[in-house]
Amino acid sequence: MKSRRIGKSELIVSEIGYGAWEIGGAGWESGSEDESVDIVRKAFDNGITFFDTAPVYGFGRSERIVGKALKKVRDRAFIATKVGLVWDDSGKVRKCLKKNSILTEIDESLRRLQTDYVDLYQIHWPDNETPAQETAEALQMVLQSKKARYIGVSNYSAEQMKELSSYVPLISLQPPYSMLDRRVEKDILPYVCEQGMSAIPYSPLAKGLLTGRINGDYKVGPGDARGLDKNFTDHDRFLRNIERIEKLKEIARELEISLSQLAIKWLLYRPEICSVIAGTTSEKHLKDNTRAAEWQLSDQTYEKVTRIVSDKELFE
Repeated sequence: MKSRRIGKSELIVSEIGYGAWEIGGAGWESGSEDESVDIVRKAFDNGITFFDTAPVYGFGRSERIVGKALKKVRDRAFIATKVGLVWDDSGKVRKCLKKNSILTEIDESLRRLQTDYVDLYQIHWPDNETPAQETAEALQMVLQSKKARYIGVSNYSAEQMKELSSYVPLISLQPPYSMLDRRVEKDILPYVCEQGMSAIPYSPLAKGLLTGRINGDYKVGPGDARGLDKNFTDHDRFLRNIERIEKLKEIARELEISLSQLAIKWLLYRPEICSVIAGTTSEKHLKDNTRAAEWQLSDQTYEKVTRIVSDKELFE
């Protein structure tokens, strides 16, 4: 497995990361806890060193599984978790980046992860009700206490990153980014490059669309995490995506690779991408994803693929 540096940090992580959203269970078929622990360990055994989780994934379940799975290899694994989404006893989630809440959250995350520190502590979503300076003050305290090595953000705009970084150093942005969702290319990725940060895309397979296993008859069911994604909920766009995928499948067949590998490698073509987060509960799909780091994507093929996914709606 090849590795890349996150921004200007000392963190050198695997090009393919493991996303632990699915094993949290909410909105996904996650399997038993033992099965989830096993797939995380298999990810490490297959060369993945970067593991991304969050407290809200299964209300602590994902962090507990990641912590249990990686406890014996903690010195060789890089763990990223998040802060800023809290929930009540009824499971209602809200954004909160107030100082006291952050200082409580980091301790709870470390307890669930069974570790003294996280390598990357990321704000999950912006909280417009809390001043950036107050949030940054808490994050600086987390850094000073060595409970986190570095700070990153997720789902932030360029302006929001600019404001927060005036108070606390940021090394990374975790945005939604795939062939079928290219919004970040407008002004967010240029800012990341300008600042010497790295981007860590999530949903690189467009919630399963870019695996090629979803056809035009797919229906979003109750509790399905895809119910909040316009690539699925906008039916006309969904059908156009299926047409794009058929063209992409042809290129993948010519290269004798899977569509998933093509989708991941297309993202890794950009130097500001340090690791692509791909989540799965299947060992077969895990191994397929990791193989994306084993071959090179030519300039010609990259341009051929990009032409297929350059419609205006994919940038909106």
